[in-house]
Amino acid sequence: MKIRIKVPATSANLGPGFDVAGLALTLYNTFIFELTDGTTTITGAPEQFCNEDNLTLQAFRKGAERCGLEYGGVNIECISEVPHTRGLGSSSTCIVAGIVAAYAFVGRSEERQEILDLATEIEGHPDNVAPAIFGGLTVSVMYSDKVKTLNIPVHNEYRFVTLIPPFTLSTELSRKVLPQTISRQDAIANVSHLALAVASLINGYDEGLKLGFKDRLHQPYRGHLIKGYHEIMRTLDEDPMVLGSYLSGAGPSLMALIKAEDTMGVVRIKEELGTLLDGWQVIKLELDQRGYTCDYE
Repeated sequence: MKIRIKVPATSANLGPGFDVAGLALTLYNTFIFELTDGTTTITGAPEQFCNEDNLTLQAFRKGAERCGLEYGGVNIECISEVPHTRGLGSSSTCIVAGIVAAYAFVGRSEERQEILDLATEIEGHPDNVAPAIFGGLTVSVMYSDKVKTLNIPVHNEYRFVTLIPPFTLSTELSRKVLPQTISRQDAIANVSHLALAVASLINGYDEGLKLGFKDRLHQPYRGHLIKGYHEIMRTLDEDPMVLGSYLSGAGPSLMALIKAEDTMGVVRIKEELGTLLDGWQVIKLELDQRGYTCDYE
């Protein structure tokens, strides 16, 4: 028996929602698991990840320990669409897939809260793993060793233009540049911006998104690590049909929100940004509403 896990890409933070908010997108990594008598193999992943340190394998082992799965070895096949170290939750797809597969082998693949708790324990924060598990837009709060996540309905007329650069940026490096403390004024600004962004997404209040996505906690510091960041964000901000834009997760990918009826949005954005996008990939995605899926083969 094989188990096929499909996990969506995710875009975390939404500007001011650092380590709190995230959403799932219609771009996926797929993983196929099969138990063996003792051998363990990983195929389909880049060569540097086909070893004992593979994140999917580590998550599978922790999931197996948590749910009581007894096994000899496991074969893992990876089919990747989500680029790694680009701020689109590739590591979260690996973590979620590994845990879900272990739980699926004991018939518990839909225990999403328990899977979220373990995924957050491994990842360290829930902003990517929560939407990868539940789909849609999520906001999460950590308390003690638990995570409380709320799935929030989003106005369905929005599309997410994803700008993916040809270079990577590690989460470790992007976290090192963040300040240890911030002023009360900046804290208040971020809280108010996140509240406005979430309320605007729920109600389809387009006028609130550009301001709602503004951030003072991480984007001003991470932007300096991304070539062309300030020029690109300024151009997106000046486009009246771009409803808002933000740094996706730790970066370096950027996200621009447009309406579904803006069918020329990708073409227009490419033309406006011109050579700033040399080597970049620009794709239009929708909100994934399901989170991971699990099928038996």
